[in-house]
Amino acid sequence: MLAACRRPTFLQSRQYAAALARTEGWHADFGLIRFNGKPIGIVQVQVRRWLPFLRTCRIHRGPVWIHDEIPGEMLKLVLRILRRRYHLLAGRPLLFHPELADTDANRLRLEQCGFRRRAEGYGTIWLDLSVGLDALRAGLDQKWRNALSGAERHGLSLAVDAEGGLFDWLMGPYLEDKLRRGYVGPSPAFLRVLYEVGDDASRPVVLQALHAGRPVAGILLVRHGRAATYQVGWTSEEGRRLRAHHFLLWNAAVWLKRAGTAWLDLGGVNDRDAAGIARFKAGMGGRPVTLAGGYV
Repeated sequence: MLAACRRPTFLQSRQYAAALARTEGWHADFGLIRFNGKPIGIVQVQVRRWLPFLRTCRIHRGPVWIHDEIPGEMLKLVLRILRRRYHLLAGRPLLFHPELADTDANRLRLEQCGFRRRAEGYGTIWLDLSVGLDALRAGLDQKWRNALSGAERHGLSLAVDAEGGLFDWLMGPYLEDKLRRGYVGPSPAFLRVLYEVGDDASRPVVLQALHAGRPVAGILLVRHGRAATYQVGWTSEEGRRLRAHHFLLWNAAVWLKRAGTAWLDLGGVNDRDAAGIARFKAGMGGRPVTLAGGYV
């Protein structure tokens, strides 16, 4: 069903559910959404039991849909079903971060169905990989494209690994960088489970940039259905000078496209706390999306 969805999110995937269960103890409930007997979408609900009669429930970046958009009245029916099932009096209070754009219409639908907004929405950028390579490159911001051309002239080489051989190499500098800068990111234990539960089409892929035979940067992408998500990145000082991250993300888009992936989710963008990273991701020319926010 995830493969049938037009633009699935990683947080609604089977691999995410398995990794979260093993590393944090959350249990996943999977829901199939039908209309007139036909599937239109799926939803994954993370559940943790505290008492025999009380569970904490959360939906992050779901439901996801087989079609790109569904009619507003149909969406309200789905939201009302979720509201009836997940609420405090039923012993299932819900934290809900829907995969819905932050529009006045969506906020109104959520409020009409009994949800109350409590947090700002997550921002990301979706890159459409279904276009041709020439169009994909032409869609890059001019400065981004110039940086990519410079990286290519520096003679960087590429290694691609979808079997886990480069995983431990990337985790070392990634953890050092994470501790030094104090940002929140997935743990190596969580990411390792993704290799164990994935198949050839869904295991993470690591791309490594090398200069004169030395690794200078690396990224890890997770794959889920027709989409992939940029999950982990690291660049050395030399790699920054050589624009290695431009080189890696461009080659990641090319590799994913050739593997049949239709969308690349570039991950969280935050203009307030990480404006430089947000500008870098926006330079790839994707579609920026801010979601509706956190609801209870």
